[in-house]
Amino acid sequence: MAELQKSLSTLRLTFYGVGTIVGAGIYTVIGAAAGQAGTGLWLSFIFAAIAASVSAMSYAEMSSTYPNAGAEFVFVRKAFPKIDTPSFLTGWTIAFHSSATIAAVLLAFSGYFNTFLSVPSILVSFSVLVVLSLISIAGIKKSSNANIVMVSIQLLGLLILIVVGLSETGLPKAEFFKVESLSGTLAATATLFFIYTGFEHMAALGSEVKNPGKTIPRAFLLTMVITTIVYLLISFTVLNIADPSELAKVDSPLSLAASNLNSWLPVVLAVAALFATANAAFSGLISISRLLFGMASVGELPKFMTKTNAQKVPWVATVVVMVVVAGFILLGDIKIVAGMSSLGALLVFVAVNVALIVLRFKAPEKNRPFKVPLSVGKVPILPILAIIISLSLIIQYDWQVYAAFLGAVAVGILLDYFLDKRPKEEVDAEKEKDLFSH
Repeated sequence: MAELQKSLSTLRLTFYGVGTIVGAGIYTVIGAAAGQAGTGLWLSFIFAAIAASVSAMSYAEMSSTYPNAGAEFVFVRKAFPKIDTPSFLTGWTIAFHSSATIAAVLLAFSGYFNTFLSVPSILVSFSVLVVLSLISIAGIKKSSNANIVMVSIQLLGLLILIVVGLSETGLPKAEFFKVESLSGTLAATATLFFIYTGFEHMAALGSEVKNPGKTIPRAFLLTMVITTIVYLLISFTVLNIADPSELAKVDSPLSLAASNLNSWLPVVLAVAALFATANAAFSGLISISRLLFGMASVGELPKFMTKTNAQKVPWVATVVVMVVVAGFILLGDIKIVAGMSSLGALLVFVAVNVALIVLRFKAPEKNRPFKVPLSVGKVPILPILAIIISLSLIIQYDWQVYAAFLGAVAVGILLDYFLDKRPKEEVDAEKEKDLFSH
């Protein structure tokens, strides 16, 4: 069975994680969150970071213990090996909501692109999708190099805003550290949680990481720390420059804040936003193709999706993702898609944390290079907290999001029933080279 090339170091995986999290979300969602939390925006960022970090630790344990392209699908399958449906639906949920999110991000890219050149949005989105897919197929090391360049540019744009903003307006004022409304702060936390979802895509690269036992936990920790620092600095900067209620009224809040300083800074942010949206789509393409590859490797999807090229890239799975995303580009409603993405991520977080708890009991002897701290006997406390946090955030969405998601789950159940899967005997015969050999 085909294997993937191990070439990702801690630095490369951290860049991938930072680029996935500091993606398109910060350029749009921060306005809505500012309207909810007011000067308590900084606290909402901290709450959202804590909520996401609890699940991130579970991901670090699971992905370093079972480094695999199938990621969450594999974790749930390990926990419930005799029942196919939970693991298949976990993989399907990730593939569906992430593909839709990639489409929404590419449509956002076309919006930023049209500030410079007037080109039909669908044409721009399709063109960028094809280019990013070709780069992905060229190899994980080349993809990682492209990722590092795009992340550096998008971070540079945010850092320029921070430096210029704080140098012209001074350090954050004392009143910014006051919380106007706890309920507003918590509502903004649910909104901002969306921009922290992305770290989970790092788990899908487990098969391509050098020394995953050490690399993956370190990269997860560095990613959460770096992104939280950047987000806090951005929140202090925009609140120094613009009124929270004004930020909430526009689709490009960072550009509005920048326009209060000078005329050239909004252009810099527009360029950074182009790279941020492109990189978010790029990271999604890579991780979802690895997920499909992992599912096909254990017989849950047709075998042809395990094919790799000379660079050991799952090119067939990448093409499949490209085609599905292209379909979503024609259909996408960005608001509903963003809600579906966040809801889907929360449900998957619940599944991963449940799998972790189950595997602590079923496989206590398993070597765990990283282990989530705080346990009572075999029962880990933080994964239970992560489940409670995720379930509390799940109730925050509009009915259209739930309706669309239920429709997606129904399609997944039908696919699970009708797909031409490989017999388990055939998969077992290849077990020595199978991705579960980890």
